[in-house]
Amino acid sequence: MGITYIPVAQAGELEPGQRKAIDLNGRPVVVTRVDDGYFAFSRYCPHESADLMNGPIVAGKVRCDNHGYCFDLDSGECVLPKGGDPLTVLPVEERGEEVCIRIEW
Repeated sequence: MGITYIPVAQAGELEPGQRKAIDLNGRPVVVTRVDDGYFAFSRYCPHESADLMNGPIVAGKVRCDNHGYCFDLDSGECVLPKGGDPLTVLPVEERGEEVCIRIEW
């Protein structure tokens, strides 16, 4: 198994609450900073593909404005409604001066 780190932002580039849209090899992803942590997740809701770029983030969860689905940013679990399709989330690490998505293959 290998690990690759893909730089997506500079450390300090994103203020808390700020988001950045990136293209990860053809897959639209949102990178955001919440307090002192970074999160990366699929830009589109797994329910009906609504854009999550501006969906509210509260208490570590992003909510889809389209139908109110809510996803945990750590696990991707759909917490509202329970049992909905999960959101794809990717691990993010600060590595020196870069914020990177960690890909294991």
